Amino acid sequence: MAESAPEFRASRRYNAFQVIFAITAFILMWIGDLRCNFIKFTSTSGSPEPLSAGFGMWYYRFFSVVYSVDGWFAFESCHGYPDYVTIDGSWMAARTFSILTFIFAMIVLIAACFSSCTTLHSGKLIFAWEAPLYLLTALCQGLTLLFLSSSICKNNTFIQDLSNKYPHITFPDTCSLDTGAKLSISAMVFFFAASVSAFFAHKAEKEEREALGRSGLTERLL
Repeated sequence: MAESAPEFRASRRYNAFQVIFAITAFILMWIGDLRCNFIKFTSTSGSPEPLSAGFGMWYYRFFSVVYSVDGWFAFESCHGYPDYVTIDGSWMAARTFSILTFIFAMIVLIAACFSSCTTLHSGKLIFAWEAPLYLLTALCQGLTLLFLSSSICKNNTFIQDLSNKYPHITFPDTCSLDTGAKLSISAMVFFFAASVSAFFAHKAEKEEREALGRSGLTERLL
């Protein structure tokens, strides 16, 4: 007996939400973790407008001050960390969890795309392991916030050098969340939402297949 689309309507709907949440989370994770604006130090005094020095797990936002007859201007750009920078345990852990998040996210996204391209006759709509892996991915994404406990946030040598170079500009002692960290938190939430959607999609598909099997058996007996 052929399987018709209406009989799998609920599982397809949950699966669609799962894919949307997963893609959204992956984009947010990519932008948040890989740029130079995960955390920031914003000047509190000494400049006409607040200056913000940003730092990410892999890059930092460098700015140089140029003086002119009209005053001075700051130019910003992202750079990789120099070799002499010491990466402590929290920083290394955040980088590790960032890499694990990327790997796990790629696995579940490929699985979701593969299952979405197959018919219900030839394979499952969603695998049972997808929901736990999404949950693990959300956990790893959340643990990238260990970066906030690293020396780059609490004892930043770049900020100390800037304060020595430009003593009229005052920066705080500890960092604050920048766009990258906020995107990372959002990605964690969307990975969790994808996990919940994947769980209900698998549950609905299992119930729909059982109902379809009972319906086919009844028709054969009649």
